[in-house]
Amino acid sequence: MTAVKCLRLFITFFKISLFTVGGGPVMLAVMDQEFRVRQKLLSSEDMSSVMSVIYSLPGAIGVNSALYIGHRLAGLRGAFAALCGVLIPPVSIILFITSFMDLIRNSPLTGYAFVSIRASVSVFIIFTVLNMARKTFKCGIDVLIAALAFICVMFLNVPAVYVILGCGILGMLVYREKV
Repeated sequence: MTAVKCLRLFITFFKISLFTVGGGPVMLAVMDQEFRVRQKLLSSEDMSSVMSVIYSLPGAIGVNSALYIGHRLAGLRGAFAALCGVLIPPVSIILFITSFMDLIRNSPLTGYAFVSIRASVSVFIIFTVLNMARKTFKCGIDVLIAALAFICVMFLNVPAVYVILGCGILGMLVYREKV
């Protein structure tokens, strides 16, 4: 049974990695649809936990999500299968594209393609942000903490690591009675 789960994880992450353009945030939106909605392997709470952990870890979102979800669903072998699935497509594509780099570097079509890709990626990122906000903000205090964090990073130039630590401490103080 574990081998079947690992193969399924490999294929799922391979497809997500192969057909998703836009990096980690877009991949997370696709993973949410795939693992929560379509395959029903993770609940909404599980996906919220996955996103929280993945965004707090250093490294590539796709790799972190493959490791985390793969391990959660099928242990160490699942993590390895998901990691292989998520890494093979981009490495193969990069190797393929670099062999034709001189042909596509100065083509105006390449520039037009990237403009269109940026527009579609923006939509996926907005979708992911709105979806996470809907699941994350349960009351006014959550919105206030998020707004303060945004102001600190955007306008006061406070390093993000301090804002994250501060929000974690603030969350422990505010929600300690609810646990």
